[in-house]
Amino acid sequence: MAFESLATPLGAKSKAAGKPKGFAVRRVLLAVVSLCIAVFLVFAAIQSSRRAGLPVAIVPIERNGTPSADRTDRASVEVPAPPASANPEGGRTSAAQVETESGVRVVRQNGGQAPGASVIRVPEAARSDRVTLAAAPDPRLAERIPLGLLPRVAEDGTTPRQHYARPFAATSKPRIAVVLTGVGVSARTTADAIGRLPGEFTLAFAPYGRDLETQVARARRDGHEILLQVPMEPFDFPDSDPGPHTLQASSAAKENIDRLHWLMTRFPGYVGLMNYMGGKLLTTPQALQPVMDEIGRRGLLFLDDGSVARSAAGDIAARINLPILRADRTTDPTGAARPLAQLLAEAEAIALRQGRAVITVPALAANIEALVNWEAELAQRNLVIAPLSAILGARKP
Repeated sequence: MAFESLATPLGAKSKAAGKPKGFAVRRVLLAVVSLCIAVFLVFAAIQSSRRAGLPVAIVPIERNGTPSADRTDRASVEVPAPPASANPEGGRTSAAQVETESGVRVVRQNGGQAPGASVIRVPEAARSDRVTLAAAPDPRLAERIPLGLLPRVAEDGTTPRQHYARPFAATSKPRIAVVLTGVGVSARTTADAIGRLPGEFTLAFAPYGRDLETQVARARRDGHEILLQVPMEPFDFPDSDPGPHTLQASSAAKENIDRLHWLMTRFPGYVGLMNYMGGKLLTTPQALQPVMDEIGRRGLLFLDDGSVARSAAGDIAARINLPILRADRTTDPTGAARPLAQLLAEAEAIALRQGRAVITVPALAANIEALVNWEAELAQRNLVIAPLSAILGARKP
C-alpha cells in the first residue's frame, strides 16, 4: 500500500483503494476450483484408458534394489532390450520375460503381473556375407545420348557384362541361375524380391516401372545382378501387346534400334538383356540380327527365356560371338503353366546332370515365398544358386 500511494499522482485515487475487500478471497476460490477441474480431468482420462484396456498405473520403481520412498513414477518405463542370447532365434518373447531380463524391477499395485502382450523381436540379417557390386553408372562404360545413358565397352576393353556382374567364388558344385522376371512393375513384390531373396538371385527388371533407377540401385546394393527385359513382338501382336517401344519384326532396323536405345536408357548397371514375349521377332532372323548386333556391340549378354521353340537368337549369337544363354525351364507370366515346385525339381535334375541350369520365374508374391524356402534347403542337396553371369563360365561336362 505504501509503494502504491507514492506512485499515485497528486489528486488521484489510489488503484488499490477501488478494489473490493473480498478480492483476495475470490482469487483463492478461483485457484481451488481450477485445481479441482484439473484433478477431475486426469481422473477421467485414467478411467477412460482403463475401460479401453490400456495398461495405465502408478507404480513405485525400485532402482538397484532400493525402493523409492519419496516419489512415484508413471509406468511408462523404458525397458532395455534383453541380451541377444536370451532369444537367439528371434521371434516372439513374453513381456514378463523382457522385464525379468532387463534388470529393472517394476512393482505394480495389488501385486499385478506383467501384461499378457508379446514383444516381437526382429532378428538381424542372417546373411553377413553381402557382396558389393561395382557402382553404376561407371563413366567409362556409359555413352550419353539425348535419351540418357547407354552402356558401352570401355576404352580398355572392359564390358558392362563383366564390370556390373556379381562376383562369384569358384565351386565344383552344380549351379542354378534363377532369374526373377517382371521386377519393378509392383513396388511391393519388388521390395520382397530385393529384400527376401539372397543376392545370388538375378533380377530382370521390366522397363515400365516407376522409379526404376532407385529400385535397381537398391537391388544392386543388396548384391543382385540385374537384367533388362526387352519387349518383343509376339505372334498375336497387337492382341498381346508387350508395351510401348516393342521391337517389331516388320519395322526397319533403325526404328528397332531407336526403340532399343530408349529401353536401354531406363536405368544403368545391367549385365545383359532378355526377351519379354517376342515369338514373332525371335523367329524372324533378318529383323532380329540388327538387334543382336547392337547388344553385342554394347558389351552385354543375352538371355533367351526359352519360351519360343524356333528362336533364332542362339544361331545369330554364335555367328557374332555374342555371349548368350537359354533358359532350361521357364514359367508362364501368370505362374499357371507349370507348378513352381515341379519347375524347381526339374532345374535341380538338370543341374546335377549338366553342371548348370537356368530357370526364369515371374515376380509373384507366392513365387518369392516358395523360392525363399527352397533356397534354404538347397545346400543340403549339394547345389548352389549362382548369378546368371557365373553360368557362362560353367560349361557342360
